[in-house]
Amino acid sequence: MNDAALNSLSDNLLDTLRCQPIRSYPASQLATLHNCCPADILFAVDLLRRSGYDIKSGREERFRFISAPDLLLAAEITHRLTTSFVGRTVYAYNSVQSTNSVAGKLAEAKAPDGAVVVAESQTKGRGRMARPWYSPEQAGIYLSIILYPEINPADAPGLSIITSLALADTLAGYDPSEISIKWPNDCLLGGRKTAGILTELSADLISVHHVIVGVGVNLNQRRTDFPPEIRRTATSLRAETKTEIRRVRFLRRFLKQFENNYQRFCRSGLKPFRRRILKYSSLLGKNIKLDMQGTIIAGKAVDIDRNGNLVLETSTGCRTFSAGEVTVVKNHRR
Repeated sequence: MNDAALNSLSDNLLDTLRCQPIRSYPASQLATLHNCCPADILFAVDLLRRSGYDIKSGREERFRFISAPDLLLAAEITHRLTTSFVGRTVYAYNSVQSTNSVAGKLAEAKAPDGAVVVAESQTKGRGRMARPWYSPEQAGIYLSIILYPEINPADAPGLSIITSLALADTLAGYDPSEISIKWPNDCLLGGRKTAGILTELSADLISVHHVIVGVGVNLNQRRTDFPPEIRRTATSLRAETKTEIRRVRFLRRFLKQFENNYQRFCRSGLKPFRRRILKYSSLLGKNIKLDMQGTIIAGKAVDIDRNGNLVLETSTGCRTFSAGEVTVVKNHRR
């Protein structure tokens, strides 16, 4: 049996064993069910164990499912996933330079709509403004979603905002306090960054070819795990809740929330999300500086409009901005 066939058999075998986890199956019965020989079943069980699954052996080569690893494996992500298309195809890697780079190549090759690229670690993970994204192995979630939306290219920035909302709502299921979104695409816990989004667009003047929505989430890092240069500004869900997070479960919840937001956005734009956008905003009412590729605009953040633009009250009146790097200006007491 070649590698592809063995991988397929192990996935199907896992489904069988999971159906009735309290039951043990003899290898001969499993071989009959999967139209192979008992030796193939033994190879498939060994492959599952090497992937981290706990498969108990009994007398007469009987096997029973005990537990699954909290690894970003395709079989784990799709197991019990309730989406209709997002995440139904998963490309899972142990390590890549960047999931967005891999997803971009897959999109050019016409990967399925909603396909997800995940990795246990990234060696060159990146955020906005080409900044590196700290991506330690098996600590966070690093993924990219491939999409082919039928939207105007001018509306594409809204995808970052609805992704931020999906992350905020997912985080709220674990820690409902002090969750906010720093326009346009960072999620904060207690004022510290726990998730970021990098959306990359392939389009012409009138149509979108594809969009890659890259997401990085800090889940199980301890505070001391972060490099010194970001330790004061970054956090993880575990650091805030003092509880280790099941990453696969979090990812499935996020994908479901994202799909709901995405389908609604494609139908109606950002208008239905306006109340939630304002609810989560970390900037409204604050004095900020907006860096527009070297041009600094100072003002007070007063609104996020129906197109997702930041509205600033400046010395020359209210102005709207679709992008930029934001810094909150702290008020110094005398």
